[in-house]
Amino acid sequence: MPNMKVFEWLGNDPKGVPYYLHPLNLVWSDAGVEHDIEHYLRVADRLAGDPSYWAEIIRDASWRHSLAGCTCLLVSRRHEFFEELCYRFRAGSFIAPQIAVTLGLLHGRAACSFFESVLDEPSLRNRPKQAISAHRVLIRLGAQPAIDISIEAWRGLEHDDATVADTAVAKHWDFWSSRI
Repeated sequence: MPNMKVFEWLGNDPKGVPYYLHPLNLVWSDAGVEHDIEHYLRVADRLAGDPSYWAEIIRDASWRHSLAGCTCLLVSRRHEFFEELCYRFRAGSFIAPQIAVTLGLLHGRAACSFFESVLDEPSLRNRPKQAISAHRVLIRLGAQPAIDISIEAWRGLEHDDATVADTAVAKHWDFWSSRI
C-alpha cells in the first residue's frame, strides 16, 4: 500500500470530513465545488512532481487512493496513467464507475478499445460494476458495444452493484464532462 501523504495533502474540510470523500458521490464541502476542485488541483500539482507515486496510488487496491488519483487527473485534465487506470479497472475496485469515467474522458479512443476488450472477457463481463461501467462509458463515447449489458441480468447484491454503477457513471460523466 502506498504511503498516506496524498491524504495528508488533501486534509479535511472545515467540518472534519476528509476531502478524499467529496468526489465519491459528488458531495462537496460547504465552501463549494469550485473551492474543492481548486483544492484537488493543488494536490495534482504536488503529485505531478512525483509521477511514480501518482501511478502507485491509481493502481492501489484501496479505493481511497485510486479515487484521489483519478480526481487529481480529472481536475488537472492530464491525459496520463492510462495503463494504471486500466490495471485498476480490470483488477476490480469499489470505484470502478469513477475509473471508467476517468478513462473515457481522458483517453477516449484508447478507452473504447479497452472497454470493448473488457466486455469480450467473460470473467469481467460477469462482474456487474465493471460490465455496466464499461458498457455505459462506451455508449457515452458514441460507440456501439457489441454486447448489450442490462442491469436486469443480475439478481440480489449483484443487481444492486449494477444499479449503483449505472447511476454513478451517469452522474460522474455529466459532472466531469462539463469540466474537461
